[in-house]
Amino acid sequence: MLYSLNFAAKVQKILQIYNIFSTFANQMRKIIVYMNAFRPIQLLILLPVFLIFMGCRTQQLTQSPYRSIAPSPDTTVLPTFPAQVLYVLGAQWEADSLLQQEQSIADYIEQELIRLYPEKAYRGYVARLCSVADRLLTDAQQRPTLFVPKRQEISFAPSPISNSPYPIANIPSHSGSILGSIGHISLDSLSLIEELQLLEFTPQEQVEWECLQSLVDSEQLLTRESFDTLNISYFEEENILLTLLLWRGPRLFYRVLQSKARAEKLAYYYYGEATNNGRPGDAFKHIYVNVLLRTYVGEWLSHAIMDIFWEWKSPNAPCDYYMDMHNNIIGRNTRYQDFTETNVQCSDTRYWLQWAENVQHFVQDSVNGHRQGWDKETPTFIVEPAAKQVSSEQYIYWDK
Repeated sequence: MLYSLNFAAKVQKILQIYNIFSTFANQMRKIIVYMNAFRPIQLLILLPVFLIFMGCRTQQLTQSPYRSIAPSPDTTVLPTFPAQVLYVLGAQWEADSLLQQEQSIADYIEQELIRLYPEKAYRGYVARLCSVADRLLTDAQQRPTLFVPKRQEISFAPSPISNSPYPIANIPSHSGSILGSIGHISLDSLSLIEELQLLEFTPQEQVEWECLQSLVDSEQLLTRESFDTLNISYFEEENILLTLLLWRGPRLFYRVLQSKARAEKLAYYYYGEATNNGRPGDAFKHIYVNVLLRTYVGEWLSHAIMDIFWEWKSPNAPCDYYMDMHNNIIGRNTRYQDFTETNVQCSDTRYWLQWAENVQHFVQDSVNGHRQGWDKETPTFIVEPAAKQVSSEQYIYWDK
């Protein structure tokens, strides 16, 4: 009897559950029929709502300074970034005392690079660059060569700008100009006006510098588009040189960028397209940029930039490497005083233009050049001893 009652109770529960599902199914059928009947009205109501939503979403994506969709960066490489972007980020940090208390210059620049270039910047990028730079410079001190100027024991770990590990820059004496008035004091102590007098901007260079400063002073968040209208095409993309910005600040970094840009433009002015592959125009470019760099940043730094950083960033065949090393030291050392002599009768001409003319006259005189019978396939064991046999008063080239 008890078994029969339990069975009946279970059947009754099953029937109750069935009735509930049956009622739910009937209601759903009614809703579906209702929706089918009024589908045109639903579309008319939903379409404007959908368009408004998509319009707001599109505006949000286009106005956002962040890149919403970007491939993951390759953390095995050290990508390059526009030099003008690096300068502006460094100058922003230097100009903001509150920001300096919150973040180091390295952390700030890395953070902003990730925001601006999420497809290639990544966390740890700046630390890796500093590690590479430290290793390169330490190795260079341990491998004395013909091309290395007098060295000193220093640490190249990232440090505050005010505690720079680099020696001060020595400047040639030129009476009647900022170059003469500041003598041998540290270039880091110049006022802004003295800095501008030192670099002797052309009108076009002045405009470009002011455009970058307007970005430094702007309260708006920087985007890639902020730089697209500047049209500063002669500044290269940099990676390892960023460490110079961290160690010595944006002003010295900008002197290096300006020196490299002037050497490129004047080499093209004198030699057209013949400024590479072992030709005299190539020699001019390396001699002249070393003259500028020694003037604006000192002999040791010009060696680090040109002989170590430049060659690491753009590895050369032996013929180009030994030619560049030899000609670099002519520009910053053996003939530096000759190249930086100026004519008082040309006082209206910018000093760096007179130096360029001096270097060009030197290169054009065939007595000063030593042509080598090299090509891109010539191995190091042939090129190196031949380069060391050339007088330090003569430049090397290997292709007419």
